[in-house]
Amino acid sequence: MATSIFVMAHKPYTPPADPVYKTMFVGAQGKQDIIPGCFRDDVGEDNISDLNPYFSELTGLYWLWKNYPGQENIGICHYRRFFINDNRQIMTGPEFDDILKSYDIITTKKLPSEKTNRENYAEAHYVKDMDLTGYALKKLYPEYAKAYDEMTVAHGNYFGNLFVTSRELFDEYCTYLFSILTEVSSMVDMTDYDAYEQRLYGFLSEFLLMPFVQTRELRVCECPVAFSGEKAETRELELAVEELLRQGKTAEAKDFFSRMLELRPDLTMPDSDLSGNLELTLLVLYIKDFEEQNRAQNYVTRENELSALLTHLKKCYEILRKISNDEELDPGDIGYMKFTGFDKASAEIIAAGDPSERFGRTPLDREKIDEFFA
Repeated sequence: MATSIFVMAHKPYTPPADPVYKTMFVGAQGKQDIIPGCFRDDVGEDNISDLNPYFSELTGLYWLWKNYPGQENIGICHYRRFFINDNRQIMTGPEFDDILKSYDIITTKKLPSEKTNRENYAEAHYVKDMDLTGYALKKLYPEYAKAYDEMTVAHGNYFGNLFVTSRELFDEYCTYLFSILTEVSSMVDMTDYDAYEQRLYGFLSEFLLMPFVQTRELRVCECPVAFSGEKAETRELELAVEELLRQGKTAEAKDFFSRMLELRPDLTMPDSDLSGNLELTLLVLYIKDFEEQNRAQNYVTRENELSALLTHLKKCYEILRKISNDEELDPGDIGYMKFTGFDKASAEIIAAGDPSERFGRTPLDREKIDEFFA
């Protein structure tokens, strides 16, 4: 049985060369094609393209369920997330076909977490919506209740709505998925939700695949996923900040950056900000704005190139790590601090916004840093 992998995309991107991959333009209503010949989620009478701000890539999933006539195996990927093989290469059509001879479904490896799935959702979103999803599932599919409850307290989950399966199972999963989300939509109140939180159905859907798989006792092949690049919105934000800094508009750059993160807090998440530079950029903006407000004369106030400021921040961070670890600073470190005017104020801002966790390192010791600069 052949396979088609539909790549959910809302912006132009470079698709894989393998013809197994087909672009599915989501949120397409009223817009020009992002790639010539792409599938669109606004074609035909039965579509929910206009609901893309709430359902994200699920509008493409819905379109395939209701409109795509093919009976081959169906897969869902994302324009930045692709299944990869043991050689770290994007999987090919024959590889998918071969795996599905022995398995019912291909999906991601579980994303591990120190906290439970419910705790993680409560930190990032309105947990009442996850509770409503559980209520809707138990009302419509009581046989899935045990698996859903186990998923909420588990320390890991499949992610990204990425999977490949037979057309038959695809249709059955969509029936289950959209009936639950429709039930949730009849109960949820989004009155005070910003644009990011209004995407709740996309967020909630990620908690429904595991109960489906486990209750049905499907044979699952968990495959690694590679991220092909940063979100287009991430790069757009970086470019906007770069330009404002070049114009000497530090305060405007900081305010613009902060407003954007209020609207799209996902942009600084690891799978969006692959380099970690956005998180560091916020620190750069706070330091530069503070130093300029206090009329300091140092490297940070003189330099307006974001790339140079990020390099400076990383160097200062490494110096603070040495201080935190009771390592002796070498002459180069001391000289760099004097040359650039790296002072207590900048150190305090870096320590307060400590990026260590983002890079898998132990936290900075703020007490030791305070003592050093006292």
